[in-house]
Amino acid sequence: MVKKLLDELRWHPEKSLEDVEIVYLHRGAPNDRRTVKATEVERFDRGYFVFLHHGREVYIPYHRVLEIRKREEVLYRKKS
Repeated sequence: MVKKLLDELRWHPEKSLEDVEIVYLHRGAPNDRRTVKATEVERFDRGYFVFLHHGREVYIPYHRVLEIRKREEVLYRKKS
């Protein structure tokens, strides 16, 4: 579901990753959550996405994605 939604935002001619944020589970962060702008993602691979953080590649599996938002609209929220 997460990968399919992100691919749709990337490839659909009337949609884009602009203003999209990906909230993911990160143990130890405040509320165990971190957020990355979708436009900062380097690659969307089959089971994970990759972005740079302080010059290092960070791999986040899609099952750790908690929420995808575009501005204030929630496009996806993981069921608890």
